[in-house]
Amino acid sequence: MKVTGVLGGSFNPIHNAHLAMAECAHRQFEIPEILIMPTAATYYKDGSVLVDATQRMEMIHLAIKDYGASDYMIPSSLDLDRGGTTYTYETINDLEKIYDKIYFILGADSLMYIDKWVNAAEFLPKCTILAAFREGVSRDALKTQAEYLENDYNADVRFLDTVIMPYSSSDIRKRISEGRRVSDMMPEGVYDYICKNRLYK
Repeated sequence: MKVTGVLGGSFNPIHNAHLAMAECAHRQFEIPEILIMPTAATYYKDGSVLVDATQRMEMIHLAIKDYGASDYMIPSSLDLDRGGTTYTYETINDLEKIYDKIYFILGADSLMYIDKWVNAAEFLPKCTILAAFREGVSRDALKTQAEYLENDYNADVRFLDTVIMPYSSSDIRKRISEGRRVSDMMPEGVYDYICKNRLYK
């Protein structure tokens, strides 16, 4: 049986919380590989500047190398190669042609509105959702949402035993624009790349 996990996102930029989620999924559910898959463009983002896809992929490669996870974390350009707006149902449809079982990894905030995503009823039964707890979203609310998704969408929702890291890519971009410290929020190679290329200034 071919099994994969996929962690998608803009990765604008990738940071330690992303990597911790992927590591936790790998260990907790014994997933042999985790695809780190940047989006081409997302339909729900707020218009924030999205750096070039090549640069985001380069940061992903650097992050995985520095994190020492190249044996199971794999950069994937599947969504980038498809181009246009990234929709999860298309990603899952592409992956199910290759894999027998798919784990879809996301943050708690995304779980709370995943039923509003395009064609949610199509892709939710096709994968196991692994949700990481996140600051600002109560565990009771998450469990209620998981029950709703399981009952109404035939979804399989599990939770990751991750340590909550109280920051996001948008927080990091804001900090960089304000000249504040972010070096402890990401692997060294990613931080050096951002500084060298003057990203998010």
